[in-house]
Amino acid sequence: MMRKGNIMKTFTTPQLVDQLMSNLRILAGSADKNSYITGYISACLADIAEKGVDELTAIVDYTNQRIEADEYNKRADARRQAWVDKEFA
Repeated sequence: MMRKGNIMKTFTTPQLVDQLMSNLRILAGSADKNSYITGYISACLADIAEKGVDELTAIVDYTNQRIEADEYNKRADARRQAWVDKEFA
């Protein structure tokens, strides 16, 4: 299960794996995607083996939060740059 606001939603394991792969492609950015994804998946598998399948939910939740934070920071940087351009034009 994952929490989105106050709503809990249940996902199947294949759905979580698909979401994780999608998140990792985004987080890899312009870097060598295969190396980034392979390294991240390797660490994830070790955590899941040690802590159980619920760890997959936690990993997907964490990567979702990282993407949201990255998107927020990009928007904040754009707002700051727009202000600088306006003030010092």
